[in-house]
Amino acid sequence: MKHLVLIFASISVLAICAILGFRSMVSHIYNRVDCESFNIDNIEVRTGIDIPAVTDVECSCNEEKTIKTSTFTLDVKQVDLDQYVSRNKFKATDGYFENTGQRKDTKWKAKLDKGSNELTVIVEYL
Repeated sequence: MKHLVLIFASISVLAICAILGFRSMVSHIYNRVDCESFNIDNIEVRTGIDIPAVTDVECSCNEEKTIKTSTFTLDVKQVDLDQYVSRNKFKATDGYFENTGQRKDTKWKAKLDKGSNELTVIVEYL
C-alpha cells in the first residue's frame, strides 16, 4: 500500500510539473514581440492562423516592438493553397486573400498572394 501511494504521488507531481512547464512555455512564446525566436509560434498563438511549411521567412519589427511584419514564402510542394485559404478563413479581396482580426492585446492583418505564394502577416501588439 505504501508503494502504491508513493507511485501515485510521484506521478501526480510529475504531471503537475509537466503542465506548469507547458503553460510557462506557451506564455513565453505568446509574450515574444520580436523576430529572434518563436516567430511562427507567436503569430500562430496570437492570430489563430496556421503557418504551414515555408521556404523563406523575412521578419522586421519597429523600434518600439509594437508592430511586427513577417513575410513567409509558402512551400507549395507541401501546402495546398486552396485548402489553406478555407481552413484559415481567408477572404478574397482585390486579388489577394485576407484574414484580419483583433483581440484585447493583438491586432493583425494577414495577406496571402497565391501568385507569389507569399503570406504577409502584420501583428500589432496593443
